[in-house]
Amino acid sequence: MSTVFRDRTAAMNPARILLTPHPMGRPLSAPFDIEKQKDVLRAGLALLDTANVGGTVVEYGEPYRTGASVTADSQELR
Repeated sequence: MSTVFRDRTAAMNPARILLTPHPMGRPLSAPFDIEKQKDVLRAGLALLDTANVGGTVVEYGEPYRTGASVTADSQELR
């Protein structure tokens, strides 16, 4: 979930949620940014393991990346 919706999300009182600073529609990161997408997934799985109180809201700290390092040409799709 994007940090843009932090207030609305917290009001719904989810069991736990990882907020990312990414644009709406790209919660895991930019297309082809495979390493960042894996890192966001790892952070979400770690939250499942560590959150022991209902309503836990955690913000993912790494910024959204775009640019030459994140293109279909620079990374092999798996």
